[in-house]
Amino acid sequence: MKKLFIPVSIILSLLLMLGGCGEENEQSTNANPDFLSFATLSEGSAWYVYGATMAEVIRSDIDEVKKVDVLPHSGGIGNVETVSTGEAELGFTFSVTNKWGNDGEVAFEEVYDDFSVLTGALDQYYVGIIMRDEFMEEHDITSIADIKEKEIPTNLYTVNIGSQGEFAAQQVLEAYGMNYDDLKDYGGAVEHTSFDVVKSAFQDGEADMFVQVMTKGHPGFTEIAIQTPVTFMSIEDEFREKLEETGNQKVTFPAGHYEGQDEEVETVGFTTTLVANNDLSEDLAYDITKSIVENKDKLVQGHQGLEAFDPEKGLEPEYTGGTDIHPGALKYYEEKGWK
Repeated sequence: MKKLFIPVSIILSLLLMLGGCGEENEQSTNANPDFLSFATLSEGSAWYVYGATMAEVIRSDIDEVKKVDVLPHSGGIGNVETVSTGEAELGFTFSVTNKWGNDGEVAFEEVYDDFSVLTGALDQYYVGIIMRDEFMEEHDITSIADIKEKEIPTNLYTVNIGSQGEFAAQQVLEAYGMNYDDLKDYGGAVEHTSFDVVKSAFQDGEADMFVQVMTKGHPGFTEIAIQTPVTFMSIEDEFREKLEETGNQKVTFPAGHYEGQDEEVETVGFTTTLVANNDLSEDLAYDITKSIVENKDKLVQGHQGLEAFDPEKGLEPEYTGGTDIHPGALKYYEEKGWK
């Protein structure tokens, strides 16, 4: 009995240790997974389409990866936290939200820096602001500034809280000296919801204004503009300069990309980056980066917004937000002679 007791106790101890390690591993990012989680944005968004397209490219190209789960997560701001904490191995962020997360400022109350860039400059995003034409005519609106000056009751719609689009709405209002509470005080309302609800609200005359980040040919804006006469609003330079202070960049949205959008729109914008948790293995990061960079034609077939993808340019701090390049991705870029 004495001879048996010692080995059994050791085995029990080992089982307990393994059980504890298993729990810990469940909470941390697998360094070399055959199953990847990919944080994007809500279904129907450009990022969700990007993610679905890239997931198929990655799965087809890399034998090691058996499945890529595309998560309809909260977008540019929320995904910084999601990837940095290891809830997802991959995700889309914006150059500007990378900087905010690394510094723990603007949209973040703490530092999120346990993530790195696989590739940047995937596209060009613009802050899109539309107003229903009938609403503008009723209140003689020519500028967003008129809302504050005339205290016009405005029903503002955004997508979900935590997304870059919703935060952009806050920033635009702040640049013009307003916030959500001011709109409510004027007799208006603020609604955070899905693209489908926003489209219906414009059709029904319930939505007066919508703020959301967009690419050229964004499906949500396309449907709204076809179904309801709207105006794409420019942001005057004095207000764009305020938005530049937090890392937004002055950009011009070309004319002719939406129904009735016959003029250029002066606004602010940023670019999309594909990021990974720092625990993603160097080999897998290399393979994913290579697969994405060398299959641009397939990416563009998935969404025309990716026509602007320029991986060599995307290594510059302007397009990464100053976030480090993942060592695996860096290895690939060095082989290409880009770094």
